[in-house]
Amino acid sequence: MSNLIPSIRGAGATVDGQTTTCPKCGRANAGTAYFCVSCHQILIHRCPKCWHEQRAGAVCEKCGTCFALYWEQAFERAVEEENRVWWAKLASGAQAFLQILFLPFMSLGAILRTLVVRLFALRLSNR
Repeated sequence: MSNLIPSIRGAGATVDGQTTTCPKCGRANAGTAYFCVSCHQILIHRCPKCWHEQRAGAVCEKCGTCFALYWEQAFERAVEEENRVWWAKLASGAQAFLQILFLPFMSLGAILRTLVVRLFALRLSNR
């Protein structure tokens, strides 16, 4: 995994005692700064999987996770979940629409059944 991104691995900020030099603009920042004060370059990268903090980005030094691949997979999972929720909402909306659409026919059957039973009961009582 480390040979996939060799140029980015060494592009981290350099630390000299209490200061950190920005790799982009060269400005000295506090050693605990997460971003450069001048150009806002990320100085401390945090692994999204194990939360290990490191100066060089792209690949975690502790667990070996490639940040780009991790976030790509997380994005794909989020898109799949969004699509699943959207289809579930569409299905429930369609079901509600069909129930409203067929409501007069369902009610009509019950009304007709009641009328037939009453008419039949009237004819039997008139005999």
